[in-house]
Amino acid sequence: MARAKTANDLASIFSPPAPLPAGGAEPTAAAGQSRVRTASREGKRGKLVYLTEAAEKQLSYMGLEQDKTQQALMIEAVNLLFAHYGRDQIA
Repeated sequence: MARAKTANDLASIFSPPAPLPAGGAEPTAAAGQSRVRTASREGKRGKLVYLTEAAEKQLSYMGLEQDKTQQALMIEAVNLLFAHYGRDQIA
């Protein structure tokens, strides 16, 4: 007696994908939609910094010790840097 075919059998896993619709391109859910930013990020831009593992851990611990988010600590750090160079603290 032959076993019934299931969706998990090897033939279905390794078979070629189904052909695309007539348009030729895969439809995407986000096509034509813009990203929605949270209110706290409105008018702001992100910056990325690479830290050593030790520095990243220290920043995490400082956040816990000071009961502040890493975001708040980084804003404080940027404002201190601005003050050091005689600039307005606008972060």
